[in-house]
Amino acid sequence: MRNILTTISSHKIKFSFGILIIALLVFLSWPISTPVFDKSYSTVLFDKKDELLGVKLAEDEIWRFPVTDSIPKRFETALLTYEDAYFYQHPGINPVAIFKALIENIQQGRVVRGGSTLSMQLARMADGNQARTIPQKIKEIGMALRYEWHLSKEEILNLYVSHAPFGSNIEGLSAASWRYFERESSELSWGEAATLAVLPNQPSMIYPGRNTQSLERKRNQLLAKLMQEGYFDSTTFRLAKSEKIPQGQYIFPKETQHLLHELQTKNAGKIMKSTLDRHLQERISEMADAYSQNLKTNEIHNAAVLVMDWRTEEVVAYVGNVATGDDHQQDVDIIQARRSPGSLLKPFLYAHAVDKGIISPQQMLPDIPLFYEGFSPKNFDHNYYGAVKADQALARSLNIPFVTLLKDYGYEAFYHELKKMGFYSMNQPPLHYGLSMILGGADISLWEIASMYVKLARSINSHQKSKAEISLLKSDKSEKAKHPVSAGAAWLTLKAMKDLARPGEETGWEQFGSAQNIAWKTGTSFGFRDAWAVGINQQYTVAVWTGNADGEGRPGLIGARTAAPLLFQILKLLNGGDEDFQMPVREMKTRDFCVETGYLAGENCNRQSKYYVNMPPKMLEICPFHQQIFVTNDGEKRVNSNCYPVSKMKSENYLLLPPAQARYYKKYNADFKEAPEWLSACLQNRENPIQMVYPRHSTSILIPMELEGKIGSAVFEAAHQNSEATVFWYLDDQYLGKTKGTHQMEINSNREGKHKLYLADSEGEYLSFTFEVVANGAS
Repeated sequence: MRNILTTISSHKIKFSFGILIIALLVFLSWPISTPVFDKSYSTVLFDKKDELLGVKLAEDEIWRFPVTDSIPKRFETALLTYEDAYFYQHPGINPVAIFKALIENIQQGRVVRGGSTLSMQLARMADGNQARTIPQKIKEIGMALRYEWHLSKEEILNLYVSHAPFGSNIEGLSAASWRYFERESSELSWGEAATLAVLPNQPSMIYPGRNTQSLERKRNQLLAKLMQEGYFDSTTFRLAKSEKIPQGQYIFPKETQHLLHELQTKNAGKIMKSTLDRHLQERISEMADAYSQNLKTNEIHNAAVLVMDWRTEEVVAYVGNVATGDDHQQDVDIIQARRSPGSLLKPFLYAHAVDKGIISPQQMLPDIPLFYEGFSPKNFDHNYYGAVKADQALARSLNIPFVTLLKDYGYEAFYHELKKMGFYSMNQPPLHYGLSMILGGADISLWEIASMYVKLARSINSHQKSKAEISLLKSDKSEKAKHPVSAGAAWLTLKAMKDLARPGEETGWEQFGSAQNIAWKTGTSFGFRDAWAVGINQQYTVAVWTGNADGEGRPGLIGARTAAPLLFQILKLLNGGDEDFQMPVREMKTRDFCVETGYLAGENCNRQSKYYVNMPPKMLEICPFHQQIFVTNDGEKRVNSNCYPVSKMKSENYLLLPPAQARYYKKYNADFKEAPEWLSACLQNRENPIQMVYPRHSTSILIPMELEGKIGSAVFEAAHQNSEATVFWYLDDQYLGKTKGTHQMEINSNREGKHKLYLADSEGEYLSFTFEVVANGAS
């Protein structure tokens, strides 16, 4: 019977033990909560050389870097020697350490030794650092065992090191290393590693700046133990002991706070490696801050700078706003703000027009009073030059020639080109902007401006692959995109932007006469609210903005005066070299051009020269302004065969500009020779080749009112004997535009009363027509 009972008892014990083992296995294998720590992390930004650029506090106001992938061996050795020498041997708990701690605490009558392994300490931190009680200790033991079951030793150690308290509001080795020693943890010396290794033991009582003597004593004891265990020799021990304990915390760099704020929206709580250069970032930030102090006298308080390496399409410096300490919205990131760019879009219209063969670089563009659909632009200096070559109009940033060019190009077509290039801020339909977009009527950001000038520079080397977006983070993987214009058009555009002789809006250019080989452009918004400058050298594209973040305009807030000086200071610092932009010879060709007008040379051009041009998809126009005319034998009067003997006629070639253009052109071109007047006999019974179709005679015209109360337009129509003739339209001495083939023009006027319509062709023939605008409903 006893044997039977013994056998039954043995089976019960085995069964109970089996149940216990199963329960333990279930407990250990039960999934742990992931992530182990439900905490926010600091957003951390490094430069391309792994130098720290800036850090944002975690949401709970703690300096806590994201979990690291590895731990520096020197710190790991110091930590395990101090906290848990058998970490890689025990299963999560160390019975010997727990027993020793229990005996010592009983002897002392208080808690003097913990006996917790790093796995148990990790469990305590993950559980919110609850009060130290026996039930809590048992819970931590259980959690530690489960961590050991599910995680590798390396994962446990990484979690502990990334969340351990290091005093003040610092958690994790990475944050502590930068905050106390201003360096990456992998660069810590033995003395520094030992200092940090002892901090998690009593983080609220001992840390750099608090109880320094106790901290130094603990560090030195740990260093002595490390030497005894053979990790370094006595010389290293003495050097490590001689290192000073930090007396406080280093302040994290703040030069990229605007960029950090921008990146945090998509990359909060992450470590990011950027393309920035910390040296350039700090230097350019200092330059911008110092320069902005000079602008304060005119109540101009903000400035921003963006620097890109156009060869690699990477951002190297990002100064979202100056840090002058004033309360003038220095926290606003101007680089991402939408502002009026003034004239900064002109180079892109120029490049596209050249690329498509609409103009040649030296082709004449009209510069006379312009009125179109209620829009009457003016040049910055309020002068009119009659006709100006396109490259000079760009260099001098003249408004009227570019409004005229945009009208010929088509503002809808140009709008879509800008959208394809990356001007995403233009979120209204083309009609919303109209012709004003070329003068700053479409708000865009400094980021977009700089990015597009980078693409313009890269277009010179069209064989290079281009990215769809400018890189800022090293992890960027952008899709490839086409270059916006051909290499030839890009080179010709930058060539025009290198011209230094810039009166008009670009006033003040003389101070840059000794600058390096730079293509540059400035812009000034309406009301003097925004001043811009963009420059390109052989390596970098620099974009500068100055003004007030709240949009307040200031007299003298002009691109060339307030933004360009800072631009050239920065370009001098960057020093991209003195070499010229290399002409893409294979994508260009030479053609004979008329020297005076810049059109392809025709048989009537007096002076011709060969110029390099890109290979546009359509043929450029033969010069329409040089015409052969007949004059009297003394050359004083213009004649034809109907009024003068053919045997006495002389033929001469003249530059026959439309009358309004000639009127202003001759004021600034002393060598301009107008065609002689007609011989009086030739004017008799001579039929004018230009005739009005509607209205037929001087009459009263009703300009209708549109539904929204605005004055509409009436369509005037003319006819020309020559079906190929170009007719130029003027209203009250203001240029409306030109027509060819079908001569129709929308006329609107917000002023009642008499108006003068003037039509002229390229032969010098003209028609003057007077009409009267009456109020809607008048008879």
